[in-house]
Amino acid sequence: MSFPEISASGLYVGQIFFQRAAELGDRTFIKFQKCERFEEISWCDFAAIVSHTLLGLCALGIMPGDRVAIIGENSLAWLAADLATLAGGFTNVVISPGLSDNMFAKVLGHAGCRAAFVHDAETARRLIDLQEQLPALQQVLIMNDGGCGNAKALNFRDLMERGSRGHNAQRARLVEAVGRNDLATIMYTSGSTGEPKGVMRTQGNLLANITNGGVITVSGPDELTVNVLSLNHLFGRFGFLKSAVTGRTTALVEAAETKLDLSVLAQLAPTALTVVPRVMERIWDRVLAHDDTQALWRELENLDGKHYSGLHTEAEYRRFEELKGQIQANVRRMLGGRIKYISYGGAAMPPRIMRFFALIGIPLVGSYGSTECGGVTLCGLGETRPGNLGKPFANVEIRIAADGEILVRGPTVSPGYFKNPEATAEAFDEEGWYRTGDLGLLETDGSLRIIGRKKDVFNCADGSNIYPGFIELQLENEPFISEAVLIGDRRPFIAALIVPDRQRIAESLDHDIAALSGSEIIAAVWRQIERVNTRLENYERIRRIEIIPDEFPADIRIINHFHKVKVNRERVGARFRPQIDAIYATTRMRG
Repeated sequence: MSFPEISASGLYVGQIFFQRAAELGDRTFIKFQKCERFEEISWCDFAAIVSHTLLGLCALGIMPGDRVAIIGENSLAWLAADLATLAGGFTNVVISPGLSDNMFAKVLGHAGCRAAFVHDAETARRLIDLQEQLPALQQVLIMNDGGCGNAKALNFRDLMERGSRGHNAQRARLVEAVGRNDLATIMYTSGSTGEPKGVMRTQGNLLANITNGGVITVSGPDELTVNVLSLNHLFGRFGFLKSAVTGRTTALVEAAETKLDLSVLAQLAPTALTVVPRVMERIWDRVLAHDDTQALWRELENLDGKHYSGLHTEAEYRRFEELKGQIQANVRRMLGGRIKYISYGGAAMPPRIMRFFALIGIPLVGSYGSTECGGVTLCGLGETRPGNLGKPFANVEIRIAADGEILVRGPTVSPGYFKNPEATAEAFDEEGWYRTGDLGLLETDGSLRIIGRKKDVFNCADGSNIYPGFIELQLENEPFISEAVLIGDRRPFIAALIVPDRQRIAESLDHDIAALSGSEIIAAVWRQIERVNTRLENYERIRRIEIIPDEFPADIRIINHFHKVKVNRERVGARFRPQIDAIYATTRMRG
């Protein structure tokens, strides 16, 4: 069975979802993991859950336009709560369950949430204990069907039962009344560096991100995407909403992003995979560790250099093509045999990984964006230029301001921050351009290159200005460097705090990690730094380093909804003062 393309005009996520459910009926929509097996739910059955959830909210007195929080980890109920609130015109407020009570009170209070879906009874009790600070909150809904012995808390099963008494005609009236400019969701930015701000996303914003200005085509019956990301991140959530609109089957896994079991992927046999670069690095490591793939890749990488330079012999070219086929067969088998592409977002993919997948013919498709402006650009197959993030989507405008800041305008861009006109005026101009805070250039081919953050500039002793974020990005693209934080603002030279990738260094030396010496780690890291230094101006080059034994704390390398990294320089100075003082206590430098 096939269905025609439809225009997105006049329809929004909830309306299109119910239309898809009517068309696709018993076809599988969601595969969700329960212990070691996956259960399937069809489009029509999930539509019934969404409908009962929507009508259950109505039975509790929640009205279109009221704010409803969703606080939890990936689950079937989370997905139902998201679609039900979007479809019914309730504004949902997506909140990470890992926030403190103080932040819960700030966000829920500021949004004025009347109801809140929560993962479990413990979170329900936390919210009920905050009720004096949350006068608007009338109902807590426990998604794992537990109870907490309080009249304010209702489990999801009971909510569904109340909704089942409603009428489809009521649901249809609510769904059809949803309009383009209605507030669909509020996503609060991290409060790590200040008070959280509620980014408003309209119904039109969400759909514009999915369609990119074009029509919507129903996915084929064999299309299956695996979402490895938390639904609390905009990129992970976007993947699910895109599936709800395009008719694609989606699988949700239980494991945390960094603990993905490749045997699970092989079992699911996806046609697409959604990840962030850090997850992709771990997948790549496991792929290389399988059978003889590591040795094959080393040989292929060596021949690739000759092939690129045009210095290969005919025999080497034949071997080059043979290796590509062997590695592709290995990788496709490990990923289930049907993979067509892997999408990623929020940070740069290491160029070596990009080249690996480009050579074996499995595209890595990346994007640039933010909570405020959604997806902006798409990075195509084989892109390995550090900082280059692809060309803008058809419905997005990009402009580079006089000071180098990237400005974005279009139907994907937020109307502003909820109940915060001052922050809105600061971030959006009167013509609708959003000031991203990123500095960039438009390449000759029209693609966007990021060079740093507007407010993240080092003033060097010789009067030069550098953008540390761009250099950190290049360092972290090197195979032996896991994380890097630059120092040197108002200092005599640039230095770096480095978290090495000990596993890769050990493999390169054919050692066990436990046998690695400090001098071997430093030598390996310096080889990578010297590669980066050759691409930098003299005043930008790294002269000294300090090896950091563990990953940087989350309050130093802050990762937002799109997994873009921002470094809190003030906290770096406070946390690593002894190491920084030691670096600048001596004049001995490299270069």
